[in-house]
Parts: sequence; structure tokens; C-alpha cells
Amino acid sequence: MKQITLIRHAKVDIGNSEKINAHALQKWVEAYDVAPIHTESLPSQETIALAQSADIVLTSTLSRAINSAKVLGVKVYEQSNLFNEAAIPKINIPFLKLKPKTWLIVLRGLLLFGLGKKDASLKVSKMQANEAAKRLITFSRKHDHVVLVGHGGMNWLLGKELLKEGWALEGKGSHEHWGVTVLHNMSN
Repeated sequence: MKQITLIRHAKVDIGNSEKINAHALQKWVEAYDVAPIHTESLPSQETIALAQSADIVLTSTLSRAINSAKVLGVKVYEQSNLFNEAAIPKINIPFLKLKPKTWLIVLRGLLLFGLGKKDASLKVSKMQANEAAKRLITFSRKHDHVVLVGHGGMNWLLGKELLKEGWALEGKGSHEHWGVTVLHNMSN
């Protein structure tokens, strides 16, 4: 039985308590992309064991995923921007100020509920997830257990793509920091 395991990166060491407007959110996301992981954000022993049992480990090209793989104690075979985080829609609401995490929840929620379906970033992220899923499936043809250390939004989109391709979800996936989503395929 083939297995693809999606692991979300560690918590990132960046402030997110200050309320900001949508324009400042774009700058915050840029800072988040280069910020280090939080030294106190550690995976469970189960997550470490799962990652270390992989035949091959992949990450995005973003430092939080690469550094999380180091914390897991695994050798990364490939880093690819196909696995980078899904794009955040750009909006212009200058009068509204929210904490960055709240902004991200609101924007992802709007996308989940179909608002913004015509947003270019969602279309690009879905195409990216489709290509990334194909890449994972290609690796799964040669390896029984493929692990991706990636990102919450992209891992969620990847899971959806893999389900479309006949993969089955084991239990309930998690998109929290160090969250794990396991998918199996008997026919691959």
C-alpha cells in the first residue's frame, strides 16, 4: 500500500498581535516567508517517527518547511516551489484592521465558501496544487512512503487533489502547525 503523508511546518517566530490593514498584510506575509521557526514549536514523537519512516522526503522552498524538516531529523530529497504555500488573495480594504492571523483565516474562509472563486490567486493555487499532486503521485510510484513537509493551505489543496485521484484519507487530516494528513492508495 502506498502512502503520502503531508506535514505542516512548525510555528513561525513572527509577531502577529498588532492589527494591520490589508495592504500591510502583504508585507507581513513577505516577512513571514523569511522568518525562522519558533524554537519552542516541536513535533510530537509520532510525527518524528512518521517522517523518519519515509522512503523520500520533499519540502517547499520556503525556509519554514526546510527548517521543519531539519527538526524532524530527515534528509530532504527535493525542495520545490510547487509545494510552496497557496497564494493569499490581494484585497484593498484600507479602513479595516485585523491581526494577521485573523486576516488569513478570513481570506481563506472566504475562498472556502466560494467567495472570490474568480480570484486569480485561487486559480493559480489550484493549478499549483494539481501539479504538486502529480509530482507526489510520481514519487509514490517509486517509493512506498512519500512525506511532504509543507504548508497548511497548500497541504489542504493537495489533499483535495489526491482524493480526486483515488487516494483515501486515513482518519482526519490536520492543518495546524506540525499537523499530519495521511493518504493511502492501494492501486498505485
